[in-house]
Amino acid sequence: MLMKSLTAYRWWVGGIIGLWFLASLLTLNTNGLFFDEGIYITAGLRTLEGYGYSDRYLTWFGGTLLWPTLAGLGYRVAGAVGARAVVLLAVSGGLLAFAYAARNLFGERAGLWGTAALALNGALISTARLAVYDGLAWAGMAVSFWAITELARRDHRKWLLLAVAAYVLGALAKYPTGVMLFPLLGVLVLTRRKKASLDLLLFGYLGALVALMTLLPLREQVATYFQWRLTNTPSFGVTLPMIAWTALSFSLPALVLAPVGGWLRRESRLLGGVLLLALFIWPAYHILRHDPVSITKHLAFGYLFAYPLVGAALAALWDAPKGEFRALRRAVAVLLLAAMALLGLTQALRADRGWPDLRPPAQYLIAHVRPGERLLINESWPFVAYLYGEGRISSPWDVYDTYRVTHGELEADLCEVDWFVDVRGSFAWPEEILRQIEACGTFRPVLSSTSWVVNIGSDLRYVEYPVETVVWRNYR
Repeated sequence: MLMKSLTAYRWWVGGIIGLWFLASLLTLNTNGLFFDEGIYITAGLRTLEGYGYSDRYLTWFGGTLLWPTLAGLGYRVAGAVGARAVVLLAVSGGLLAFAYAARNLFGERAGLWGTAALALNGALISTARLAVYDGLAWAGMAVSFWAITELARRDHRKWLLLAVAAYVLGALAKYPTGVMLFPLLGVLVLTRRKKASLDLLLFGYLGALVALMTLLPLREQVATYFQWRLTNTPSFGVTLPMIAWTALSFSLPALVLAPVGGWLRRESRLLGGVLLLALFIWPAYHILRHDPVSITKHLAFGYLFAYPLVGAALAALWDAPKGEFRALRRAVAVLLLAAMALLGLTQALRADRGWPDLRPPAQYLIAHVRPGERLLINESWPFVAYLYGEGRISSPWDVYDTYRVTHGELEADLCEVDWFVDVRGSFAWPEEILRQIEACGTFRPVLSSTSWVVNIGSDLRYVEYPVETVVWRNYR
């Protein structure tokens, strides 16, 4: 009977994640490269060619070159879709690990409902569809979470080794996600009780050993990154109410249902409290630092721990005792899941349009730029990935963005560059540079492309607005 139950669970979980993976895979190409995707893909291509360390990406990356290398491999195979497919595979594996962690904690019904609900979460859907390091880090934390619950279930420390390895992989993929150590260790302590002291000692020793072995050879560049990050918190014009509303709107299902699931599990309310508190780690970070960068992707790390409680709440509704209200409770459970689907898919579709589609101007440049030419592009990195991946520029550093120009890295006169690209969006050219380009008298517009973008406005409503990209060629 037990084997039959386990087999059924595997089929149900496999079906949910399989459908989720297929739907995500078929829609990976709805927009061009996001700014950060361009950075990691380019860094990955350079790393595969032996330039990753000498290019000094580690001085401003929030993680090692692990994810960029995987992104570069995916891009070599199938372009942007290939890089995104790699992260989709990682997150799908993490979602499978979550399903078994939730089952180990609260039973099969809670695991199924929690997996379905998390798969419909807008933050996780968008994280799984971007070729950035958050997805790999999330998968690492998910596997570590599952391994800790297996350790409690099977009482064999091989699962502790897996938990440590997966956690370190996630933290090295993206350093800030290392903060998820706190809920992980909270689950470890509450599920292992008397054996937790030695577990904690081994976790700390092995984790620190692997991290030090990895980072010590890179310490000069990694130290520079942490110094830079402490003083660099761009706001991009995003206000605190906008940050708080984003966190609230994505977290609404968990905020409503996770406390209910924790309260219903009377025998494990302390564990429920730890899982629930994980939900607030990243909203607190972003609000206290007034930092909007990557907020939706970060929120998914809290949902990893809170959604077993969401599953427990939905399972309790579905498993109501026979009686006149059983059908009503089951209908409520289905309606709640449907509402989560509507909310999550709406959020994911908005996220897909959160940046301009730069493929048309990039394709024009690919067709006309010759290796050795220099380009001024304010929204630089998506273009760099496209151009470098196609061999149209000799080095990523042939492209100069706003930062590099304003910090004196362009040694030549502005009138000597070959191309000027003005993406009238987040990284605007200073008026002084625009005047100098116009004063050259040799630049002529050769392409104009408009992309419609959706983002949250200052009134907390989502607005659609055009972003125009103009390509200028220097006919000196």
